[in-house]
Amino acid sequence: MTEEPVRPLVLVDVRPSACGYQALLWALRETERRDAVLLAVTVWPGDPTQPDDGRAEMEQALTAMVERAVQETGVHGRTRVAALTHPVTVADVAVRTGAELLVRGSEDVAS
Repeated sequence: MTEEPVRPLVLVDVRPSACGYQALLWALRETERRDAVLLAVTVWPGDPTQPDDGRAEMEQALTAMVERAVQETGVHGRTRVAALTHPVTVADVAVRTGAELLVRGSEDVAS
């Protein structure tokens, strides 16, 4: 039995905006170029001590956005999604997962 090679991870912070969607498209293409796996995340701003009302809907919206981007780019079979609960940040996830690349929309990057 041979093990599949471990692929690098590309992490993309997806926001519900045109810029966030463009970042997702770019990350998918880069994922294919690097022969990597894409993890698309969004941060749910709810209170972690309260029930996750709205988190499931946010994850469904993220999944739909990723599916649309997959259809547009043709990059299939390389994606996972996660809706995170604040105060976890995308940077925390990048460190914990050992992501090779973190992609954020330009609206999220300080000048």
